[in-house]
Amino acid sequence: MKKNWKKFAKIILTMFIALCVCFVFWEHKSDASAGHGVSHSSGGSSHSSSSHSSSSSSRSSSRSSYSSSSSRSSSSSGSSSPGSALATLIIIVVILIIICASSSKSTKKPITTTTKLVNNPNAIKTIKELLPNFNEEEFLKDAYKIFLDIEDAWMNFTLDKVQDVMTDEMYNMYDSELAAMEIKGEQNITKDFKLKDSAIVGAVKQNDNIEIKTQYIVEFYDYIINKETKKVVSGKSSIRYRVHFELTYIMSDTQEKIDKCPNCGAKVNVNAAGTCEYCGSKIVGKNTKWIMSKNVVLNQKEL
Repeated sequence: MKKNWKKFAKIILTMFIALCVCFVFWEHKSDASAGHGVSHSSGGSSHSSSSHSSSSSSRSSSRSSYSSSSSRSSSSSGSSSPGSALATLIIIVVILIIICASSSKSTKKPITTTTKLVNNPNAIKTIKELLPNFNEEEFLKDAYKIFLDIEDAWMNFTLDKVQDVMTDEMYNMYDSELAAMEIKGEQNITKDFKLKDSAIVGAVKQNDNIEIKTQYIVEFYDYIINKETKKVVSGKSSIRYRVHFELTYIMSDTQEKIDKCPNCGAKVNVNAAGTCEYCGSKIVGKNTKWIMSKNVVLNQKEL
């Protein structure tokens, strides 16, 4: 399409120049035969260039305007001089070339770049002052696992399994939303997650809590179906989204870390549900762990 437009523009421009040359030749011949003295005055010209709005995916261009006024006087009859006519035509050709060039530029698609997330060094410094053995890579990996577990629990109406890795406020909000969805007989399908990037962007100590703010760029499918018919009722199952999340995690720095399970005595290795991996008993209160407090979507787009 773009190549055809350029070819068409060249043909039109060539034809116009040819007509201009013929016109100048005719004017020159007419002036030579008439032999009258001619006076010519030309008015100003104005041209407004095209404008492009990328935010709304629409293109708008103001039309170029060209205006001229001339007065001719002679003792009996008059015509424009070939030099003035040629100058006027040259100006017109230049304006047309500028219009074609600006139109070509305005049709180019804007270059898009993928957002690159980078750890905030000040945040890392703050965390390590509070937690000397903190490892940012391990933290981002574990925090992403919490996010995935919450998403899976949300989709399968098993939010109680991840209650221990969420704040009470966040759990209650999710629980009420799921209850409303269950009444309508709907299910939110979120699947095929692919992590594209992650970073720690902020950290602060508030009261007895350490708060870490992270950002993740994740690609996945997200749509709503009817639980009985399995038909899509909102969104499209074929559309994959790229979502830029801001996830906040908190941990109390006053709790004592438990090295052994109080029930079976095994070495504590708490899973995402907050239970001992060996005996399945709940480990509540004294173990030190990160929990999600906020989930905010900063940006999203269809792929």
